Amino acid sequence: MNIDMHAHIFTWEALRNVDRKYKAYTPRLIIDAKGRYFTIINGRSSGPLEPMEQFYDVTKRIKMMDDEKVDVQVLSVTPGNFCYDVPLEAGLAISVAQNDAIAEIVAAYPGRFVGSATVPLQDMDMAVEELDRAVRDLGFTSVEIGSNIAGRNLDSLDLWPFYEKVQELEIPIIVHPTNVAGSDRMQRYYLSNIIGNLLDTTIAIGSVIFGGVLEKYKKLRFCWAHGGGFFPYQIGRFDHGYSVRTEPRVNISRLPSEYVKTMYFDTITHGVSALRFLIDSMGSDKVLLGTDFPWDMGEYDTVSTIMEMNSLEMKDKEKVLGGNSSKLFKIESK
Repeated sequence: MNIDMHAHIFTWEALRNVDRKYKAYTPRLIIDAKGRYFTIINGRSSGPLEPMEQFYDVTKRIKMMDDEKVDVQVLSVTPGNFCYDVPLEAGLAISVAQNDAIAEIVAAYPGRFVGSATVPLQDMDMAVEELDRAVRDLGFTSVEIGSNIAGRNLDSLDLWPFYEKVQELEIPIIVHPTNVAGSDRMQRYYLSNIIGNLLDTTIAIGSVIFGGVLEKYKKLRFCWAHGGGFFPYQIGRFDHGYSVRTEPRVNISRLPSEYVKTMYFDTITHGVSALRFLIDSMGSDKVLLGTDFPWDMGEYDTVSTIMEMNSLEMKDKEKVLGGNSSKLFKIESK
């Protein structure tokens, strides 16, 4: 199986129901007279986006998956729909509606989709309860979170009850950039995505390592979007900083590179040489096929790209294309 572990969906109808009660906070997808798409989230508009009915239309999505030679998608919400900065009740309602909608899609199309949960991380009790429901009742096999939680880095002690629950449930955490650092300086040229997403992912990885999250929760498994940002390329700098300074050693007892054993990275690097470096440096058992479906910054020809990489043995190609995700997300061949 070829498994795409980085695929977003906008559960339009489910969120419309939430919108009736929490109109000021519920994410909406708007189509203007020219057929352009805009998202409105917590009063903020984003767009225009290219026409993308497959964002919410499952039949069109499956057609595109077939064209891309993708057998299974791990469905997750678009990062703007985390809604970590809305009131608690609204945040919970938005998470519940999206999880329920994804579960319905998984049930309706067996063998094509698995669910990744979203939870209201502005409140740990609510987040833990919803995560438990999503995994035990809905059958989700992972959870997706932002690279920061309304500005809080991922080493925040507030998040540790969540990590404890994730470790108990034995599921991986997919981390997607959102609310990126330095956005005030990246308003032009689409830098907030081109650079900002990678920057915020790198900050998140540094926070998880140096903050001692992986020191305490040794069984946690993090899956980092967009090839892990700048981290794989600069891992030597992480180790050097640890070796020559006291600050990076406050919470951890080993070189940062030693914590990579519990990390995974998607293939979205937009370059064969970069992808080859990622696989060579992190290992073929740590890299997972991802497309960022259906966004304009996605990579949709990765299956063909990997199959054409002469530097990889077939067993390594099979790991990256689906073998690794099959194990990590508990996906059985149908």
